[in-house]
Amino acid sequence: MDRRSLLKTAAITAPVVAGLVSLSAPAAAATTPKATTKTTTTKNAAPPVVGAQFHGTWEMYWNGLTPNAMFTKHLDTLQAQGVQMIRTDVGWSSAQPTTAAPDVNQWYHQRLTAVIDAVRARGMQIFLTVHQSPAWSRPGTGSEVKQYPTDPNSIKPWLTFLAKTYGAKLAAIEVWNEPNLTEFVGVSDPHQQAVKYVPILKAAYTAIKAGRATLPVIFAGPSQTDDAFIADCYDQGAKGFFDIMGVHPYQGNQTKAPESTDITGKARMTNMPAIINLMAAKGDGAKPIWWTEFGYSVHSNTGIPSNQVWLFGVQDDATAASYLSRSFYLAWNQWPQVKLAVAYCAYKTPSDSYGHQYGFRMIEPDGTAKPQLKALGDIRRTFGAAQKL
Repeated sequence: MDRRSLLKTAAITAPVVAGLVSLSAPAAAATTPKATTKTTTTKNAAPPVVGAQFHGTWEMYWNGLTPNAMFTKHLDTLQAQGVQMIRTDVGWSSAQPTTAAPDVNQWYHQRLTAVIDAVRARGMQIFLTVHQSPAWSRPGTGSEVKQYPTDPNSIKPWLTFLAKTYGAKLAAIEVWNEPNLTEFVGVSDPHQQAVKYVPILKAAYTAIKAGRATLPVIFAGPSQTDDAFIADCYDQGAKGFFDIMGVHPYQGNQTKAPESTDITGKARMTNMPAIINLMAAKGDGAKPIWWTEFGYSVHSNTGIPSNQVWLFGVQDDATAASYLSRSFYLAWNQWPQVKLAVAYCAYKTPSDSYGHQYGFRMIEPDGTAKPQLKALGDIRRTFGAAQKL
C-alpha cells in the first residue's frame, strides 16, 4: 500500500444506492446525492468478516527457511483476537526468478507453504495477493519488480501451479495490488493503467481456473474507492474474469472519519455506492465485494506538507481503533455487498521518515495487541459465528 499519489482527482460526484439501511451505531453523516441505479440489498446478520494483512513471507519474520519467534507471536495474537481471514502478499518475482518451471521446493515456495499451514493450523482462512514480476518477464525494463510483465501470458504457468498446489487451502487469489497506482504497476496514465491491467486479470483468471476451477479470483483492490478505474476496466473487458470485487477504501486524508462526506469521490470511503451502482449496472450486482486492504496510520503530522494529505496520520491508537471499528459498522449498515474487510496491517518495520508505514501496525514486535486489533477482537466477541462469508 502506497498512498503518495491518491488525490490527483478527488472531487468526483458519487451516486448513492437506494433503499439501504441507515447507519445506527456509530452515527454517520447524512448524504443526499441522487441515486442513478437502484439495487436490492438485504442487511447482513453481522459486520463484514474480520481480516488482517500479514506479511508472512517478508524477511522480518524469517531466519532463512525457519520462521522466527515474532512470526509465531504475531499469528498467535491474530488468532487470539478472533481474526478470521489473513491476506498475504506473494511476489511472483521471488517465486519464479528464472524461466525454470515453478517448484514447491524452491525456497520462497517453502516459506509460502509454511505461512499457509501456520495460518490454517490456527483456524484462520487465508487468501493470497499476487504481484511483482521477475526480470525475465519484462526484458529491458530495469530492476524494479513492481511492474507488469511484457506478455501477460507469461504469468500463467506460475499461477496455474499456485492454484493447483495450494488452491485447496486458499480462500481466493487476488490478482495484483492497487493497479491504479504507478508505484505498483509502472504505468502512470490512469487510462493506460486499466488498459494494462485487464489483460493481466484475464490471463490470471484463466490460469487460476486451470489449476483449480473452484478457486475464487479477486479483482485487485484499487487504492481508494476508485470507481473511475473500475469503470475503465469494465470498458476494457474485465467482466467475467473475476469472482469478487476488491477495493482498498483508504481515506485520502486519514484524519477524516470513515463516515466523512466533506468531499465526494474516491478519496472518501463514503464513495462506495458509486462502485456498488457501477457493478449493478454492469450486471455484477450479485458479486461480493471484499475490502482487501484498508487502515489508519498513527503518527505525528508535524512537518508533512499541507499538499500531501495522503501522508497524514491520526493522532493516537484510540482514534485509529475507533475509525477501524466504525468502518466495519458503516459497511454493515450501509453496504451489505461488503462481505470481508482486511485491516492493514499486523506489523511492518519502520520504512519512511514520517513513520507512516510503521504507524499502520496493529501488533507490537513482542506480540502485544494494540487497540486497533483489540477493536477488531471486540467485533468478533460481539458477533461471533454470525460473521460469515
